[in-house]
Amino acid sequence: MAAELKACTKASYRRKSTVIITFVVLLSCFALVMIIYNLVRENYLLSIAWLIATILAGTYVLIRINTVFSTYIMTDKRSVYIKNWSNDFLPYDYENKIKILSEFIPAKTKLVEVPIDEISSVLIGTKNFIKRNIEPDMEFIDNIKMLEKSKDFYRKRTISSMDIFYVETYDRECYYIPVVQFDTKDIIKIVQAIMRLNPNMNFKSSSRAYRKLMIK
Repeated sequence: MAAELKACTKASYRRKSTVIITFVVLLSCFALVMIIYNLVRENYLLSIAWLIATILAGTYVLIRINTVFSTYIMTDKRSVYIKNWSNDFLPYDYENKIKILSEFIPAKTKLVEVPIDEISSVLIGTKNFIKRNIEPDMEFIDNIKMLEKSKDFYRKRTISSMDIFYVETYDRECYYIPVVQFDTKDIIKIVQAIMRLNPNMNFKSSSRAYRKLMIK
């Protein structure tokens, strides 16, 4: 796959996340030392406390890496490649049967390829914007219902505010990815590349930033 254009999280966001991840990893190393120290001193309660802290820190690092570095949109000017989390919307396994563990397990990722000449439309906006601009029987609407009905306020707020890059084909297949903290200019370059090769493709966005850049 000869990649020519790629959109992912902003470089500044990746640098900031790298600093945070490094700091938490160092704290985890310190916590491991404290576990051993307290075991030697036979202070088992403190050892357990430090062990829990280490597990939580390690989980945070994995989720953060999955959030910042795992997903992207790419095109080689023949196809669009979308690498997203397997659950489509969040970097952790919110569908896990053991609810208490759902936010501590990183979601797996998947990579899909969409030929550019098969794309009928590209939408960029919130979930409600996309729902207003697609047919009510599309897979996107069914897949997001679980999160919309969730009792978890954080999840509902997260999916309500996030921008989503949505691709639909003439065969009514759909593919999508959250583009929170993605570089807007890089996404626009990909959309423009699609439109050059497929001028009949329809583009809509609820964001002024995307519409403004498309005009330039």
